[in-house]
Amino acid sequence: MFLLQLFCDDEQILLTPSDNLTSNVVPHISECYQHTILVLIPCIFLCLFLPIILYALHKTKNGPLKKCSSISYRLIFCGVLIADVGILLAHGLYQSTILAIKIPSYHVYGPGLLLTSLILAFNLLNACRKYGLVASGVLFNFWLLLTVCGFPEFRHKLDMVLNGSETQDFDNIRFILYMIYYPIVVLELILSCFADTPENFKIQKKTCPELFVSFLNQVTFWWFTPLAIVGNRRPLVMDDLWDLNSRDRSKHLLPKFEAIWKKHLASFYKSKKKTSEKVGDKIKLEQNGHAKDTDKLQDHQEIGETPKKKEKEKPAPSVLWPLFRTFQWPFLGGAMYKLIFDLLQFISPQLLSALISFMQDKTKPLWMGVAIAAMMFATALVQSMVLHQYFHTMFRLGMYIRSVLTSMVYKKALVLSNKSRKNRTVGEIVNLMSVDIQRFQDSTFFVNLFWSSPLQVLLAIYFLYKLLGISVFAGLVVLVGLIPINSLISNKMRSCQTEQMKYKDERIKLMSDVLNGIKILKLYAWEASIQKQILNIRKKELKVLKKLAYLQSVMTLMWSCAPFLVAVSTFGVYVTIDPENNILTPQITFVALSLFNILRFPLAVFGMVFGMTIQLQVSNKRVKTFLAEEEIEEMPSNETAPQEDAVSMKNGCFSWDQNSTQTLSDINLNIQKGSLVAIVGRIGSGKSSLLSALLGEMHRNDGFVSLRGRVAYVPQQAWIQNLSLKSNILFNQEFDEKLYRKVLEACSLAQDLESLPAGDATEIGEKGINLSGGQKQRVSLARALYSESDIYLLDDSLAAVDAHVGKSIFENVISSQTGLLKNKTRIFVTHGLHFLKHCDQIIVMKDGRISESGTYEGLIKSSGDFSEILEDFLMEEAKNKGRDSSIGEEEVEQVLADLEKVDPSKKDHFKRQISQLSDIISIDRTAPPTVRPDTKFDRSISTISREHVKSDSELKVSKKPSLKPIPSDNSSENEKNGEKAKLIEKEGVETGKVKFIVYMAYIRAIGFKIAVTFLLVYIMGSSMGICGNLWLANWSDHAKEIQMRNETDSSETRFRLGVYTALGLGQVLFVTSAAIIMALGMVYASSILHENMLSNILRSPMSFFDVTPIGRILNRFSKDVDGVDTAIPRSLISFVQTAIASIEILLVIAWATPAFLFAIGPLIFIYLAVLRFYVSTSRQLKRLESTSRSPIYSHFQESIQGASSIRAYNCADRFLLESQNRVDNNLLSYYPSIVANRWLAVRLELVGNMIVLSSALSAVLFRDGGSITAGLAGLAVSYALNITQTLNWAVRMTSELETNIVAVERIKEYSETPTEAELETHPSLNLPKDWPSKGVIDFDHLQIRYRPELDLVLKGLTAHIHEKEKVGIIGRTGAGKSSLTLALFRIVEPAGGTIHIDNFDITKIGLNDLRSRLTIVPQDPVLFTGTLRMNLDPFDRYDDSKIWHVLNLTHMDSFVETLPERLEHKITEGGENLSVGQRQLICLARALLRKSKILVLDEAAASVDMETDQLIQRTIKEQFADCTVLTIAHRLHSVIESDRLMVLDTGNVREFDSPKSLLDNHNSLFYSMALDAGIVSK
Repeated sequence: MFLLQLFCDDEQILLTPSDNLTSNVVPHISECYQHTILVLIPCIFLCLFLPIILYALHKTKNGPLKKCSSISYRLIFCGVLIADVGILLAHGLYQSTILAIKIPSYHVYGPGLLLTSLILAFNLLNACRKYGLVASGVLFNFWLLLTVCGFPEFRHKLDMVLNGSETQDFDNIRFILYMIYYPIVVLELILSCFADTPENFKIQKKTCPELFVSFLNQVTFWWFTPLAIVGNRRPLVMDDLWDLNSRDRSKHLLPKFEAIWKKHLASFYKSKKKTSEKVGDKIKLEQNGHAKDTDKLQDHQEIGETPKKKEKEKPAPSVLWPLFRTFQWPFLGGAMYKLIFDLLQFISPQLLSALISFMQDKTKPLWMGVAIAAMMFATALVQSMVLHQYFHTMFRLGMYIRSVLTSMVYKKALVLSNKSRKNRTVGEIVNLMSVDIQRFQDSTFFVNLFWSSPLQVLLAIYFLYKLLGISVFAGLVVLVGLIPINSLISNKMRSCQTEQMKYKDERIKLMSDVLNGIKILKLYAWEASIQKQILNIRKKELKVLKKLAYLQSVMTLMWSCAPFLVAVSTFGVYVTIDPENNILTPQITFVALSLFNILRFPLAVFGMVFGMTIQLQVSNKRVKTFLAEEEIEEMPSNETAPQEDAVSMKNGCFSWDQNSTQTLSDINLNIQKGSLVAIVGRIGSGKSSLLSALLGEMHRNDGFVSLRGRVAYVPQQAWIQNLSLKSNILFNQEFDEKLYRKVLEACSLAQDLESLPAGDATEIGEKGINLSGGQKQRVSLARALYSESDIYLLDDSLAAVDAHVGKSIFENVISSQTGLLKNKTRIFVTHGLHFLKHCDQIIVMKDGRISESGTYEGLIKSSGDFSEILEDFLMEEAKNKGRDSSIGEEEVEQVLADLEKVDPSKKDHFKRQISQLSDIISIDRTAPPTVRPDTKFDRSISTISREHVKSDSELKVSKKPSLKPIPSDNSSENEKNGEKAKLIEKEGVETGKVKFIVYMAYIRAIGFKIAVTFLLVYIMGSSMGICGNLWLANWSDHAKEIQMRNETDSSETRFRLGVYTALGLGQVLFVTSAAIIMALGMVYASSILHENMLSNILRSPMSFFDVTPIGRILNRFSKDVDGVDTAIPRSLISFVQTAIASIEILLVIAWATPAFLFAIGPLIFIYLAVLRFYVSTSRQLKRLESTSRSPIYSHFQESIQGASSIRAYNCADRFLLESQNRVDNNLLSYYPSIVANRWLAVRLELVGNMIVLSSALSAVLFRDGGSITAGLAGLAVSYALNITQTLNWAVRMTSELETNIVAVERIKEYSETPTEAELETHPSLNLPKDWPSKGVIDFDHLQIRYRPELDLVLKGLTAHIHEKEKVGIIGRTGAGKSSLTLALFRIVEPAGGTIHIDNFDITKIGLNDLRSRLTIVPQDPVLFTGTLRMNLDPFDRYDDSKIWHVLNLTHMDSFVETLPERLEHKITEGGENLSVGQRQLICLARALLRKSKILVLDEAAASVDMETDQLIQRTIKEQFADCTVLTIAHRLHSVIESDRLMVLDTGNVREFDSPKSLLDNHNSLFYSMALDAGIVSK
């Protein structure tokens, strides 16, 4: 009004005086208003939002725009507008100054302001053209405002000319200029609807169009339509999706967050250091003052506590503030959108007030009602556009947060120190990724509600106060009273969330363990025990979920009750305090109700927001604690080390973590460049630890380390990636065919390519499942060799291969004379002392120190620790004399000759011992046979196919088979072998609509009775809500009559209020009851679905696990189960609520304004058509997103397992990039899915806005008909105003339910995969309880194939094994040895023929009965998370005395007695808190405990020292003397003493006789194998 007074005369008003307000002719706006306020609005808008366009110009990286695009025309037209308005301004100035005509001042100021804004717009347009800004929302809205604000003047001038009502002072020049001006402004607006194209940028087919479309296209999400059309025609695939915008890629987002987080973390460590210094000073003071407390102080210091009550350690810094700092602009942009939306909400109640006033006052013209209806529509339309920009911004922000946190967790996992790794299992870290980071992502949706909800509440109360006066404070008291209750429930929920996450971690950790050892689990028939353990944890988890469901229901009761209680208390007080004046008229009632409805949303979401905040707090704590964990420290280099040294260490003292005892002490080391250095020592002397120290894997307590050059590392346990064999060797380096061939030959891998289905293109399964231990080790060595590094650290890399293969690899790779690495620095841990004479330097380790160091000759002369080690070596060689592990007499004689030169007496001493040992061995061979596997070889049973099984003992080094051609990456041969090369199956993606059966599966899990009861109770509650509002409408329509009757008696008012209150309370109670019923039903459903999947997975055949990555299965048990636990219950209840609310609103509007029924049909048709169009696209995008999530976890698990190798090769950045690429690939489908939601919501809310317009127009147009009262109109429109929000929520929940139900679909898929045969034997078979009592085995024409599409592995094998017979099973590669064992345990079912044990066909026996009555000692010693007792006796069948007895037999009893909890000692993930040897002895103890009549041995003592090995052999001989023993031989010496040898060849028994008979027959296959192995000589 100030502007009107300043520029306009006092008599000027909004509507021109000549207009009649009561007529149906729309009046004009006054000229003053046209030239001041309507000109100022666009000018102020442009100035206010100028920073936004300047920021966009600053950020854009496009080149100049094309000259022929719409920007050029806009610039030209803008120039014309400037000229036009400039002339208009000049004309006004000329009139007022030169001609001295008195004209209104706004004729000068108006054009002046307009000209200024147009010049600014012209410059901005020019800047957009220059810097390549393709679209600007600020400029679009500027032209839109100019068009809207200019229309009244255009209409006014045109009307004056057309109606001939020009006044005396009508100015023709102004008229002509404005008639030119306004159409050009409209043209500018139309041109702004089109985007421009950068001159030097070509938009590719896969380029996301979002950043290259117009503003209007962006706000309506029209650019998504082509993808929606494709998705509607056919199921989408990944190739249909656009590439991510560069701004959305992980590598673009991570650096900024990482920099901020590092600063944040550094300041935390700094303050932590200061605190610890203060605590230290405090301790000193207390020590000086209280000598008697010294012991107590020491105790506290040991455990890192303060001497008094344990001081709280400062918590790790939150990741929330760094996230805000990184993404502050998207966050603030979203907050601005939310603020605009919240403010716009309060316009509608004011318009409703005007509409009800119009309905009551029949004298008001129709155009007023139409204008009010149009304004309601326009307000709702703008609200929709703003709201979905808010959602889009915040969901994109959530995507960014997930991207950076996933990368940060991945990066952190690669650099965790040993201490940190002890506390973090793979399962826990996978949970951080799948659950906790997801909660951060979800938080972006509700984070603004923290300030937005209170703002909405305060504004609603302010407007209610203006409407209802002090009675509104009665409602306020109700709200304040709910706060402490809410606080109490929140705290309870927080503790429940923490507890639930603890159980979830525990469950996933055990599940990870189980999947890693699934084959052992099946061989032992332990599925039932493990399932029970997992379900016990799950039971605890569900108990917490149930508690959370109750708490959530109480929260729902509170906040659904709150708006109603506020309304009842407010209306009750309002009509009570002043019955005469306070009348509940329709205007007061329904404006108040619309405000109460606005109040309903912030209050209703309080419960959800608090719940999600609690979840976020728990997740924030877990993530920040993880990211602040201790890392492997950077090694300080020794600058004083000589330049010629490749490796040097000075005074090195190391431990595995800060608090553990020192492992290495006083290490001083200088290794010259190009030298070959061997590290030797007994088991546990610190050889591998020394390599770890050089790699920086250990905690440095003192000293310096220096490595000059690139490092390659071959660990003791080979780390193999789930890639092709070729990719495993190349390790992401460029392919050099010449070098590659050399490496294959040198590592003896050329022969292996012959047996692989697709040569080097064959995919290697997880953990190298389809390679033998030796092959894995040689691939690991080949990777190091191909890297062409400067320093090679080889940790006993030849231990897993046979002596002959090892000798060949040493000569071709390591040797300083003939090896490929002869000019490189090689540090070589070895037990093979025959290599030592070829080394430049030998380092002897003892008790974590270097006991001596020097050349081979020098150390022999010194007669120190090396001599003792040499003695052990010679004894072992004598024992293995004539076996394939022996290096031959020639080498022994050479060692003895070297000894003679130095000390002849020592040589004679050794010879005497060797002679005595030989006599013992010759006597032993006449004794009953036993099995003594070698101590070095590491091989696991493979279950893939005969082509995949490779054992190093069978490689004939003397022969060199032709190398399979190595095709280039693009060759046709590779394509031909593509299918053969694949092992891991691609994860299946369902297509099309989520089948009805999936929904039914979930409802069946809930229970039909519960589901129906829930629906009925909820509908009852909603019906009571409708009745309450209809009652209120009736009350308000008759309010004045009631008030007149109340002058004598107020009972009717009390009655009306009582009914309204009863209906409201009924609604609340019914709705809350329904929520409790459904919540409990869904907890039960979650239990059923998880149990079914778990049961099915544990019963799946091994072939399923061979082709399915563990990460993929874990994804179902973590992400999908979490979806069923939390996401589906939330979205299903919300879906039902919004669906019923939508129907409720439409029914009320139709009841109140019957004319609305004409519009409802087309609107519902449009609604359903758009919904159907969208759902197919959205659903498939969610499926693609779920499928592309699994590779993130698989790669993550693989990376953690190979973290030391990744760090050694210094390729952590490359692996991080691969992880980011997998995250980005996941976002490829996630981003379109969130856009799809917005695309749909904008269109459906347009339908909602049309409903608002239709209901308002119905009321306006039929006002005079008499059937629509002001109360009914108010009720209809107040309900209609809710429709956009309800439809928006309905869309969101429909989409969320549709996408979340995919979790049920995925769980159902893994609940229905093919399973193994029946567990229990049919009673009709009459299987004796003591079966097998003899151990007789008959193979009759046995045929085996691993999968239907593969060839037969065993081709009609027939053999008979006698009672108590000791049989060795041998054969060349692919002969079928492992297959025979797997067939015996029915890990693989026969394709033909039979196996009989004690005359019972094993295919007729239940798997549980079969496997539990056979015993196997596998070579891979697998332990599970749990107690030591559980790992020995999971079914609690044996008492402690029996368990201690078997521990005594395996010589583990003394060790177990030293453990604090003895048999209850907790075994960590994978049994990592026991050595490999101890784990192997536990596996042997299992076999002794079970002690069945048939024992299968697979290198039972592979990981123990020689002395323990001898004790084990004696135990086996004594304890299994009356059993049938089958030994799968990976070395011939293991079975040379068997009763009979079964020699397999191409899936058949070639020979089956005693070793002596087979050796006597020089034509036998066994004789030729013995020749190759060096057991016999020609």
